[in-house]
Amino acid sequence: MSEPRRRDTLVRLLGYFACQRTRVVIAVVLLVAGSMIMSVQPVVFGAAVDELADGDSSGVGRSAAIIVALALSSSIFTYLANRQLAILAQKAMENLRNDLFSTMQDLSLRFYDSQQSGDLDARITSDVEAINQLFSAAISRLIASGFTIVTMTVIMFALDPMMAGVTLLVVPMAAVVMVVLGRRVQADFSSFQERVGELNGYVEEVVQGQKTVQAFAREGDSTAQVRALSDEARAVDRSSQFLSYLMQPAVRLVNNFDVALVALIGGVRAVSGSITVGNVVSFVGYAQQFGGQMTQLSQVVSQVGSGVAGGRRVFEIIDAEPDITDGTDALPMPSADGKVDFDHVDFRYTPDKQILFDNTFHVPAGQTVGLVGPTGAGKSTIINLLTRFYDVESGEIRIDDVDIVDIRLEDLRQRCGVVLQVPFLFTETVMYNLQYGREGATRDECVEAAKQANAHEFIQRLPDGYDSVLEGGESLSQGQRQLLTIARAIVADPDVLVLDEATSSVDTRTERKIQAALDVLLANRTSFVIAHRLSTIRDADQIIVLDEGRIQEIGSHDELLAARGFYYRLYMEQFRPELLDALQPVAPSA
Repeated sequence: MSEPRRRDTLVRLLGYFACQRTRVVIAVVLLVAGSMIMSVQPVVFGAAVDELADGDSSGVGRSAAIIVALALSSSIFTYLANRQLAILAQKAMENLRNDLFSTMQDLSLRFYDSQQSGDLDARITSDVEAINQLFSAAISRLIASGFTIVTMTVIMFALDPMMAGVTLLVVPMAAVVMVVLGRRVQADFSSFQERVGELNGYVEEVVQGQKTVQAFAREGDSTAQVRALSDEARAVDRSSQFLSYLMQPAVRLVNNFDVALVALIGGVRAVSGSITVGNVVSFVGYAQQFGGQMTQLSQVVSQVGSGVAGGRRVFEIIDAEPDITDGTDALPMPSADGKVDFDHVDFRYTPDKQILFDNTFHVPAGQTVGLVGPTGAGKSTIINLLTRFYDVESGEIRIDDVDIVDIRLEDLRQRCGVVLQVPFLFTETVMYNLQYGREGATRDECVEAAKQANAHEFIQRLPDGYDSVLEGGESLSQGQRQLLTIARAIVADPDVLVLDEATSSVDTRTERKIQAALDVLLANRTSFVIAHRLSTIRDADQIIVLDEGRIQEIGSHDELLAARGFYYRLYMEQFRPELLDALQPVAPSA
């Protein structure tokens, strides 16, 4: 990452911190007070030494009391400042997380298609934590050390400009060390966080596909790949940590040299009488304090490097532009009759591969439409376009004669309910998952929906009934999870319903239960049913047959069988495969 980009990222991160101006001012005032008080200590100590050198010990107790009082006061001010800074850091992190999550909710599926979920997890967790360290520790150290250095510099020049110049030699020397090592540390931190994202992505993929890994006995290969990715991350991390740990002793070494130089020059001048012994002691104290502050700043360099690297990766998400948005004149649609029209729709997920070609069809309100075709024919793509998970490349999709891009996205999604092939349930109670279908749904409405979906019986057998926590639904069978998602869709009460192969992963007995629940759900609403089992759409009002993104046929089950076209062949493949050899190849319908 270039220096301007690092600076821009840091400034942007500090913007989250500085937006609470009142607390910032209070914290800065307290830190200034604390640093000024602490900076006076060497002067008091030096004055006490001069008194002793003159043979006057009467003020030693007073000086000791002043030093203790200064230390106590400085500690109190610093504590109060750090409390304010901690609150600032917490609020800044809250705002940053809210911006990040809000943006992620607005981004379309196209964004998520291009990202590894493990890398996204790394950005949300480890990268955000690196920013948290920047906010909670680095900024307070930077402010405190900065004001302490400025205050000490003013006092030293007031005491003796020449000795002040000698003491300040540590600043350029330490700065060179921190700049040279700090740039390398920032680059390594950035590389390390990218490697962690790759590692998390692969691990998550392997965990999700563990059955496949074991089925093909590829555990060793997966372990080797994880080790290789871990080694890459460890190598980069080792480099960054080595340089980070090297920075502090390097700064201390420079500081020790400076302390020795101050003591030497101060001693020579004290012998010549041009400076008092007490002042020499004061400057030695300032040199030591300077070393402590520069060491603090060296720690800040590492935290800033990690925080800026994390900030860059987080801002890449926050700055991503959603490609599915409401138009400036988007219309509300509180309800819909459910008439759907696809008008010469073309679509491609990537520029190099077109998925849908000139798809045109009309669905009257209240009809059930079956979508059938081979894998990759474009069935799910039609559904993705209807619900505006993606936008068409050309053509138009209308609901009730209104182009869906002119409908408010929230209203469109509320009007279009979806039951997916792989049911998803939150790690929450059964009731929470049912009420997720519609904000404000009552418990009685959800129970009634569960009864209509044939889910009430097994829900009652759960340990806490509707208040049982599902833990993602893993304690339920596939069929039970699907019945719950159907009940959730009944609660949502959409005007247009989408069923994406909702019965493809269950046994015949469970399929009958699900089909009975679907009959309730499909009644009196426009429905699109993606069917792998053609028996599930025999009663559809019309069936749209797709192949390679093109509509081959449209008609009822009986009409399509009578036409002996593409659908007829699909049907025979499922139910009478022994007769396929006798069939002549079927040309696509015009």
